[in-house]
Amino acid sequence: MKNLRSMLFMPGNNPGMLVSADILEADAIIYDLEDAVSIDQKDAARDLVSNALKFLEFNNSLVTVRINPIDSPFWKEDIKKILKENLDAIVIPKASVEAVKTIEKFIEKVCKKENLENKFRFYPLIESTMGILNAKKIAESSDRIDGLLLGGEDYCLDLGVYRTKTSKELAYARYVIAVVAKAYGINAIDTPYTDVEDFEGLIEETKFVKSIGFNGRLIVGPRQVSTVNKIFTPKDDEIEYAKAILKLRDKAEKEGLGVFSFKGKMVDKPVISRAENLIKAAEERGLI
Repeated sequence: MKNLRSMLFMPGNNPGMLVSADILEADAIIYDLEDAVSIDQKDAARDLVSNALKFLEFNNSLVTVRINPIDSPFWKEDIKKILKENLDAIVIPKASVEAVKTIEKFIEKVCKKENLENKFRFYPLIESTMGILNAKKIAESSDRIDGLLLGGEDYCLDLGVYRTKTSKELAYARYVIAVVAKAYGINAIDTPYTDVEDFEGLIEETKFVKSIGFNGRLIVGPRQVSTVNKIFTPKDDEIEYAKAILKLRDKAEKEGLGVFSFKGKMVDKPVISRAENLIKAAEERGLI
């Protein structure tokens, strides 16, 4: 499973954006067949996305598609159209246990019928109060799941509240997503920061969600990608600190010590594990 810092939405009915998606440095692209596409453009968007997957080369980003929800008449055609192409994962909107299992079963049926390799991963987008209450069950509903995504706008609509600048109304949902995702060893991806002109707000909020356990976030504006990636990328001083911890760990192990001190602080197994995880993330990004 790839650790994702940024997942960038690209409208499925915009040919120019579909073509340019892979050069925007997002860790994952989400070609969107749902909210970004009006009902009268669903068929055309499906064709555009299918052709993009078929003919474009993707060297920099994981490629995913957000299909339409299972209570719509569009999702089966979405899946049939994209499964034959260069696709890594499916983003499941309005995520529930039923949605995950229904989509998984249908994919298995299509792949068997068409003799396709069934390699597709899932990213459930949790966007309702019931989805938050069932986040653990959703994470357990399939071994294809590589991350849980928070859809803040629809969640607030379900709560009957407005999305505010402080995002206090998302607090409970965020903590649930972060805890459940980390418990199951999958990506915790935060909701988009929708004010694409407010970079100070983007930085502040992204630093906050990182501090509570998220490792990435959804993005709706391409100009946000580099900012978000930078925040979720290990910094040089963090890498050096982690290297020092692991060097002292090796020395302590040779001396038969379970804990040791570094810069006046006790270092035990959780601190060592955190350093190991940071070094692993740095290696994934080619920083070491």
